[in-house]
Amino acid sequence: MRLLRTPEGIPADDPALLSVTVGNFDGFHRGHAAVIDELVEGAGGRGATPVAVTFEPHPVAVVAPERTPGLLTTTEEKAELMSPSGLAALLVVEFTPDVMNEDAREFLSWLRVGHGSHLVLGYDFHMGKGRCCDIGRLSELGAEIGYGLDVVPPVEHDGRPISSTRVRESVAAGDVEEAAVMLGRPYSLRGTVVGGERAGRLLRSPTANLDLPEGKLLPGDGVYLASASSLNGRPAALYVGTRPTFGGGERRAEVHVLDLEADLYGATLAVDLVERIRGDETFGSAEELAERIEHDLARVRQRAEARGM
Repeated sequence: MRLLRTPEGIPADDPALLSVTVGNFDGFHRGHAAVIDELVEGAGGRGATPVAVTFEPHPVAVVAPERTPGLLTTTEEKAELMSPSGLAALLVVEFTPDVMNEDAREFLSWLRVGHGSHLVLGYDFHMGKGRCCDIGRLSELGAEIGYGLDVVPPVEHDGRPISSTRVRESVAAGDVEEAAVMLGRPYSLRGTVVGGERAGRLLRSPTANLDLPEGKLLPGDGVYLASASSLNGRPAALYVGTRPTFGGGERRAEVHVLDLEADLYGATLAVDLVERIRGDETFGSAEELAERIEHDLARVRQRAEARGM
């Protein structure tokens, strides 16, 4: 799969050989995967080139910056998740006020969607200023321009459509198991291990402080069982919070990989969140916190063994 920044690199000169989907695809959850699967399968049957189009930054960051959501996936993570799907290319479009206000016909023309092309879109897709262009309008444009349109129904969980908003809500609440069901995989964090205040060593449980991509959504504060996917899935304890026992501060993510003596400073560490062990708490002293951490690590080890990790 090619990662593109302009449509000139789309590997299909003839519009009739182009199949396209458009969306934010934040999180690349099971509903998104259903759209991509239908796009790729349909393109294969027509001998067409399947291309997905997404945006950077998240459109809400431009439309209403004060409501910018935390990112479930960075652009790089989206590309990695989509790569095995059979897509020929992922086109990342810079979302600007001009793109926000662009007429749907103009935008599709810029994408080289024309007579004989095919669009595959999610059931709730909208585009254009104020999200004014919905599936109905795109169907009308298809009749005028001559492209086909397939609409993919929602994938549901607990009787409601899976959405990035629902996944964010679950992650933010610390319910990473619920989020995993909707994503079709564990929610993950990946960042560079940076130097911290070394409080973990004083507490007899050294941790790796993760420097995460800007805007990445952290799960609700607390302690989690995690799997260090970049270290062959070794069990790990993940702490997310402000360390209130030490007076609080910025929210951070700290990882303690069980039975690992290696210095991870400067390395890229990826962890999959498996389950929440407890919420964040304030303790009366560093010694009291150290005792609780030992209990947490024992609990993490127990839960990892129960899961066969």
